[in-house]
Amino acid sequence: MIKKLFIGTFIFMMTVLSFSAEAQRNCSSMDVLEYNKTIIPNVTETMEAIESHTQKFINNQNDGEKVNGTITIPVVVHVIYQTSAQNISDAQIASQIQVLNDDFRRNNSDANNTWSQAADTEIEFCMASVDPSGNATTGITRKYYNKSEWGTNDAMKSSSNGGVDAWSSSDYLNMWVCNIGGGIL
Repeated sequence: MIKKLFIGTFIFMMTVLSFSAEAQRNCSSMDVLEYNKTIIPNVTETMEAIESHTQKFINNQNDGEKVNGTITIPVVVHVIYQTSAQNISDAQIASQIQVLNDDFRRNNSDANNTWSQAADTEIEFCMASVDPSGNATTGITRKYYNKSEWGTNDAMKSSSNGGVDAWSSSDYLNMWVCNIGGGIL
């Protein structure tokens, strides 16, 4: 249950990753949230329920459940590319997972210079080593698709739209890397 909570929260927070070299880059997280509010029934109530559950867990009022030690979340990165430059390397993905871990464990180089209220969350991320069918994996899927831009409507998260379907959000943190377009990060 706790793993589902954290994975669901992270999936929402990290809707899309994109590595582009455009001069101006914008984060569209709030735009995507506002759009999702118009198309997903009860999304606000669901978010509030997640927040409430999280707060209960923090206060140790969740039926005696308590996490001792570090939570490790397996990650799958779905790379959807049209050009070789968009087909980012395994090393670049590993580097970004390390940055994510440094931030969540407060091990980043500027940890003492910013955000004094920041803390080690005791959450770590690792590349998935087993896929949903039980087969060994690197935690990276790659798909060529002849589409220059995906936009912010989450089409890349569906094979019926040419993208890649998510692995179970109960077991994995899914991330998609593709060209969103329009300077969107």
